[in-house]
Amino acid sequence: MHPQTAPVTRTPIRVPAGARPHLLTAPSTPLAPKTARDFVRAVLRRTPLAPLLDTAVLLTSEAVTSSHLRTPRSADILLRMLTTGHGLRISVHDEAPVRIPRPATLAGEQEADHGLLLTGHLADDWGTTPFAGLPRSTSFWFELHLKH
Repeated sequence: MHPQTAPVTRTPIRVPAGARPHLLTAPSTPLAPKTARDFVRAVLRRTPLAPLLDTAVLLTSEAVTSSHLRTPRSADILLRMLTTGHGLRISVHDEAPVRIPRPATLAGEQEADHGLLLTGHLADDWGTTPFAGLPRSTSFWFELHLKH
């Protein structure tokens, strides 16, 4: 796997003083990515973080779509967004302990995850962290920072 696309496991986020949490829970349906995009857009639209809006919406859509494609419809998807004065961190977690296998390519390998390619190029940092819930469960996260 390309170094910029290899998931990085890190310790759970430490919430800085003054960070504002925003939470969304949505069922794992085809509407989940749109719901997540609308949520991120509504939170960021009229804030000092508005310059990050388009990138945050794109990467959120990719992460939620990936989560939806890999989980059964009975699962819920949890989106957590922490905003600070200098940036944001969005994490996406689904409640399904069992993943639905992705279709294999003709060569028998897994398809490239284009969402990870985008995240690797657009996010300031990203990775996975253990989720304090189901066993062997992880959250995918990314950070965007304002450029000064």
